[in-house]
Amino acid sequence: MTVFAIVPVKDLEETKSRLSPFLTPKEREMLTLTMLDHVLATLREVDVVEQFGVVSPSPRALFVAEKAKATALLQESRGLNNALEEGRNWAISEGASSLLVLPADLPYLSVFDVRMLTTISGDERVAVISPDEADEGTNALLMRPGDAMPFAFGPGSYEIHQRTAKKHGLEVEIYKQASVSHDVDTLEDLQALIDSRLLSS
Repeated sequence: MTVFAIVPVKDLEETKSRLSPFLTPKEREMLTLTMLDHVLATLREVDVVEQFGVVSPSPRALFVAEKAKATALLQESRGLNNALEEGRNWAISEGASSLLVLPADLPYLSVFDVRMLTTISGDERVAVISPDEADEGTNALLMRPGDAMPFAFGPGSYEIHQRTAKKHGLEVEIYKQASVSHDVDTLEDLQALIDSRLLSS
């Protein structure tokens, strides 16, 4: 099993827009890059992940990727799912048999989580899906083989990914863990992150 991971990062000028009443554009950019660095450092600690790449239109995000020894993939298309297709094309061309997608804003992600996501099932055709707190979005997606199904990130993607996986003949496994479901979109999320001391105020 050859696992590749893809971490998409949107244009940093648009990142964390729901926090714009509370943070300056520079602060939102730094928040995103700090969380990205954490996700990449976590991936680097998991030996089952052979390679990981960052897909982004942002030179600063790609610079962080290179510093973390990730493959920097300059996004040529628009939109999250198109960015992931670019990442998938790279991974498949490099020999990936399994593909793990993680967003950049998972500040509580642990090595244990990544190991569980990549080894939770021995099935040859499987989708491991991790929801957000509301059980609406998808905060992690592992598919084996790496081109087994299309991406459907966006509103309602947790349910859509489950339906899509079954439609494509994949065994569906659900991985629910607070460290994966908790991202940072609201002021309450940000305050909780600061209180956890994983991020300084």
